[in-house]
Amino acid sequence: MLSFHCRATVILGLCFSSLLFFGEKSGGQPTQTTDRLEWIDVHVHFIGGKSGRQDYEGAARAALGVMDESRIKKMVVMPPPQDYSNAPNYDYDSFAGAIKRQPTRFAFLGGGGSLNLMLQAAGDSREVSNELKREFEDKASEILRQGARGFGEMTAHHLSHTSGHPYESVAADHPLLLMLADIAARNDALIDFHLDVLPEDMKAPEWLSSPPNPQILRGNLAAFERLLAHNRKAKMVWAHAGSDMLGHWTTELSRRLLEKHPNLYMSLRMAPGRAPQNHPLTRSNEIRPGWLRLLQDFPDRFVIGGDQFLAPPSLKGGGPGMIFSQRAPMIRERTKAFLSALPADLSRKIAMENAMRLYRLKD
Repeated sequence: MLSFHCRATVILGLCFSSLLFFGEKSGGQPTQTTDRLEWIDVHVHFIGGKSGRQDYEGAARAALGVMDESRIKKMVVMPPPQDYSNAPNYDYDSFAGAIKRQPTRFAFLGGGGSLNLMLQAAGDSREVSNELKREFEDKASEILRQGARGFGEMTAHHLSHTSGHPYESVAADHPLLLMLADIAARNDALIDFHLDVLPEDMKAPEWLSSPPNPQILRGNLAAFERLLAHNRKAKMVWAHAGSDMLGHWTTELSRRLLEKHPNLYMSLRMAPGRAPQNHPLTRSNEIRPGWLRLLQDFPDRFVIGGDQFLAPPSLKGGGPGMIFSQRAPMIRERTKAFLSALPADLSRKIAMENAMRLYRLKD
């Protein structure tokens, strides 16, 4: 559990950056009012509590309340990407029972607490045993048999933002990820992929200079492109677009990759990250011109992935998930501001239509 000082520092940091970035009132006129918007969030995490006292039913009820209040028509729930350092781990089977009772409101992905564990444990090794390959494929097949729309949240590079939040790094074209792309392609499934992108090696910025983050961060963009090119039938949803942490995920990079890789999609997170110049919204809640051109040129390739962490009201305590849950209301409000600032036809695609098609959601 985090100390009070640590929790307060993280929360104040989140709030302070929000005030800096969104402190001005909008000077533009939105294309539609926020109270009539409906949208789908394709990147949601449930917090159920510790083993023996888990309450994913309560998390699902809390999510339904949020959905009704914020006009979120559906959510896609998935476990965050975990490694063995942040045990106890959990995967889709912890919450699937709770959300299967509401099939028109929820769908799910799996693997963040199982497939991703195997991937991170394999590490940099390019030699993957036949036994591990069989175990990995069997787990992936099980996840799909249980009704998952795909796999997630998977990662090849995940920065640690606070105590208890793992740093994870493997090659983006790791043999297990190439295998997963083939499995996804065969089953018309998708992969939700977290990648803090780097064109080349760089020294970690000062705010990331403490362990478990290493002093040198490895370049991963070329390997990511090899993963995308490996199987063009594998749909890859790159999570957290617009919430750039290292300053390299620009609209220019997004445009180049979307043009080159037709199987690449992006889910938008409405938090400015550490590089607010790469965020879609200005401080007055207007769409940056470069972002508007990108969205208009690729209207079918973007969805909303809020990265909301939702917990039952009775759950108390610290930990990264509970800290991140406190930013969820802010993300919902920013998402509505973003969708309202878009032209109406483009807003409908990004808010609803693309997610319905890509995730094969029931109406």
